[in-house]
Amino acid sequence: MKKEKPITFPFPDRKFIQSNEFLHSNLTYYKINRLVREGAVAKINGNTYENLAYKGSESDFLYVSGYINEGVVCLMSAAAFHGLSTFRTNQVDVAVRQKSKIGVLPQWPAIGVFYFSKTRYETGVQTVEIEGGSFMVFDREKTVCDLLAYRNKYGLEDCLSVLKSYLRREDRDISKLISYAEKLRCYNVLSKYLEVLI
Repeated sequence: MKKEKPITFPFPDRKFIQSNEFLHSNLTYYKINRLVREGAVAKINGNTYENLAYKGSESDFLYVSGYINEGVVCLMSAAAFHGLSTFRTNQVDVAVRQKSKIGVLPQWPAIGVFYFSKTRYETGVQTVEIEGGSFMVFDREKTVCDLLAYRNKYGLEDCLSVLKSYLRREDRDISKLISYAEKLRCYNVLSKYLEVLI
């Protein structure tokens, strides 16, 4: 029987790869399935594969883009990422659009899913490139606004601590913060605390 030619794996430095990325690299579905059979990758959902030979740094945030289509790191996880909080929840907080369907989630890290309205989901999203891939996260100002909106879930003290950390930053953008707060209907809450803190 003729031995099959080895497949050159096109993404050795990536933790998670989408089907369409394989296809754009001229790998057919047959070759992708061969990579699965040979133990090079594992299919984790309908269109995402995990690189089982990945040797780079592990980040909880990479799993967001791997397991949740268009998931955005949010709330306390985003605050920790931006250095606005040392409080670490026992899960990665991830925002998705309302009515999104979520498939299988990883055993580790634990992922908490939050269903955001269209405006809340689409405001302040940025993409961050790190070793092993990329993920989406809300920017600092959006994170502060979201935590004020979710203050009953996390506790007012922890949410105000994030706002205080933000206000201490030299690169803070109060105009942007207020603009987001008006858009997301939490301006009254924000202005109340800004009067005390500034």
